[in-house]
Amino acid sequence: MGDRLQNKVAIITGATSGIGKAAVELFAEEGAKVVFAGRRAASGEAVEAELRGKGYDVAFVQTDVSVSVDLKNLTDKTLSAYGRIDVLFNNAGISIYKTLEELDMETADLIMNTNYRAMFELTKIVVPVMIAQGGGTSIVNTSSIGGLTGSATLIPYCASKGAVRQFTKALAAEVAKHNIRVNSLHPGLTLTEMTLGNPEFLASASAGLPLSRGAEPREIAYGALFLASYESGFMTGAELVMDGGFTNCR
Repeated sequence: MGDRLQNKVAIITGATSGIGKAAVELFAEEGAKVVFAGRRAASGEAVEAELRGKGYDVAFVQTDVSVSVDLKNLTDKTLSAYGRIDVLFNNAGISIYKTLEELDMETADLIMNTNYRAMFELTKIVVPVMIAQGGGTSIVNTSSIGGLTGSATLIPYCASKGAVRQFTKALAAEVAKHNIRVNSLHPGLTLTEMTLGNPEFLASASAGLPLSRGAEPREIAYGALFLASYESGFMTGAELVMDGGFTNCR
């Protein structure tokens, strides 16, 4: 066990698989008390049981981030159990591959609400808690290289991740006076359910990467750990791009 987040209390959303699950494991290994959220109860409970069996202090709260009462419940349960929130990792997100012509507004709204609006709402709930604690806290928002560049068949996804990016910068400027840091994480191709479920996209995307492969979720989780920890103490409003060289070498 490390100590990069020793005795810190962290909330992680979108955490029953992929980057979120890897972050729960890594944050716990580094000493954090972790409350993690996801829609799938069986998956979340299995992760909780596995990590508690290893001696880590983690708790799963079934949460649909698009439901306001669930976000309030997630925050309330964290405060009831631990009394504070030191790290918020807004990681929940979805992606649906469709052309503009194929898209209906219900799908577009679902993507925007899950990837951006839910993050906005949970942050709005948590920030007053962090201010009352006196700051010294960190918010990490998962954007994407889709928030930096465009991609065919991912229009609402890229738009939502661009919104996350700009929200991060604006919030960072606003809450810096409270000693709250806010940074965005921009993964490239990562081997999660989202990408593994689309083999054609995975093959073409991997071929275009300088490193010629997608990232393992834990590799990206290390970026979140860095932004959450004291090691990034002089960073706020920044973008941490982890994309195997894609955006730099286009």
